[in-house]
Amino acid sequence: MHRQKTSSKAGLIWTIVILAVILVAGGLWFGLNRQAQARAQEASSVSRSKARSVAESRSAAKASQAVEASQKAADPVYKDFAADGLSYHQVQAAKELSVTAVGDSVMLGSEYLYKELFPKIYFDATVSRQIYQVPALFKSLAASGKLANTVIIGLGTNGTFTNEAFQSIMTSIGDQRQVYWINVRSDAKWTDEVNRDLGKMAKRYKNLHIVDWHGASAGHDDWLTADKTHPSTDGQPHYVATVAKAVLAKAQ
Repeated sequence: MHRQKTSSKAGLIWTIVILAVILVAGGLWFGLNRQAQARAQEASSVSRSKARSVAESRSAAKASQAVEASQKAADPVYKDFAADGLSYHQVQAAKELSVTAVGDSVMLGSEYLYKELFPKIYFDATVSRQIYQVPALFKSLAASGKLANTVIIGLGTNGTFTNEAFQSIMTSIGDQRQVYWINVRSDAKWTDEVNRDLGKMAKRYKNLHIVDWHGASAGHDDWLTADKTHPSTDGQPHYVATVAKAVLAKAQ
C-alpha cells in the first residue's frame, strides 16, 4: 500500500514536471515566434518604406527632368549654344552675369551673340582698335563704374603691345576682377608674338586667363571669312561659345 502511494506521488510529480517543461518551452517558442514575426513585419515595413522612397525619388527625378527638358526646349539661347557644348545651367548663369567686353572688329562682328548670351553685358568694340589705344578707355570705365567683375578683352589682332600699355590696362582693372583675354587667330605676321606675350602676361597676373581661340579654331578655316581672321557667320557661335566656356567654366 505504501509503495503504491509513493509510486502515485512520483508519477504525479513527473507529470507536473513534464507539464511545466512543456509550458515553459511553449512559452519560449511563442515568445520567440512573436519576436520573429515582429522583426519580419518591421523588416517588411522598412523594405516597403525604402521601395516607396526609391519610387518617389525616381518619380521626382523624372518630373524634374521633364521640367528641365521643357525649359530647354523653350530657351532659344540654349538652342543656339547647346551644340557648342554649353550646358543649360551655364546658359542660365550667363544670363545673370554682369560682363564688360572690350575688343576690336573680331569681337564686334559677334556683338549680337555676346548680347544674346550675356544680356547684362557692357559692350565696346570697334574696327582696327589696337592695345595701345585702350589704357585711357579702361581708366574711364573704371572711373565711371562700368567695369564688371568679369572682363572680356579681344585685342591683339591689329598689332603687338608694350609692357607699359598692358600694365596700365591691368592696373585699371585691378586684381579683384577676372580678366578673360582672347588670343589671336590670324595670318598677320605679329600673331605668334602677340599670343606668346599674352601667355607670358597670364603668368604675371593671377586674375588673367587666356581664352584659346587660336587653338579652338585650328583646322576650322570654315569658321573664318576669306581674310582668315574674322569669324564667319557659321564661325561666330563657335567663337562666342569658346569665350563663354572659359568664363563659365565654374558654372555647372
